[in-house]
Amino acid sequence: MTKAQRIVAAWANLPAPELTDQVRLLVKARDAASRGVWSVVSENPVIAARVRGALAGLKAEYRGHRDEAMWLVWIAQVQQQLNAPPPAPVSAPAKAARADDVTPDDGPTPEEWAAQHETAPRPPSDAPPVLFQEPSMK
Repeated sequence: MTKAQRIVAAWANLPAPELTDQVRLLVKARDAASRGVWSVVSENPVIAARVRGALAGLKAEYRGHRDEAMWLVWIAQVQQQLNAPPPAPVSAPAKAARADDVTPDDGPTPEEWAAQHETAPRPPSDAPPVLFQEPSMK
């Protein structure tokens, strides 16, 4: 059992105020260990719901605080990690590709790129053109 899994297992038995304190510490830490905890939390729907509730409480707690913007960014990052879909399993290729079969994709040709990025002509404007002149020195 990894450290992140032990932390999440301990969170299952914590009362809401203590869970909020633990979540606050991990939101503030923003390190690799905390990202591991968030990934383990996202796998358990019950604990994930409790943590989302704690995050909502933190948002309310820091509303009007001088560091509100910083905390909102950190909380949003954690919420993204909790809502991220699990990575898809990598499947083995059906047939082994030979070096002869692979053609490099250099991207679109200049003509294709120009066709994709054509801009529409601007409609005529009723505003008179502006002419900037250097002031005369007398």
